[in-house]
Amino acid sequence: MSEEFIPNREIYSAPPGSPATTQPTREPILITIIGSATGIDLVIKILHRLGFAEARAWSKPQIDPKTNRPMRVLTKWLRY
Repeated sequence: MSEEFIPNREIYSAPPGSPATTQPTREPILITIIGSATGIDLVIKILHRLGFAEARAWSKPQIDPKTNRPMRVLTKWLRY
C-alpha cells in the first residue's frame, strides 16, 4: 500500500449554490459489503488502515436476503 495516502478527515460541506441552512444537516449513509467472510474482513481491515472507519464500527455479519451471502453494514454520518 502507498505510504503517500493521507486519510480525508474533513467534514463535507454543501456544494456551492446550495440553499443555505441555519443548522447543519446530518444524513446517514449506509455502506454495505457483500461477499465471502474472508473477503469482507479483508476489505474492512484495508478501510481501517486507510482511516475510513474503525473495524468495530461495522455491523456483525448478516446474511443478505437477496444473494444469501454474508454482508456487513456501516453507517457514516455526513454533516452539511
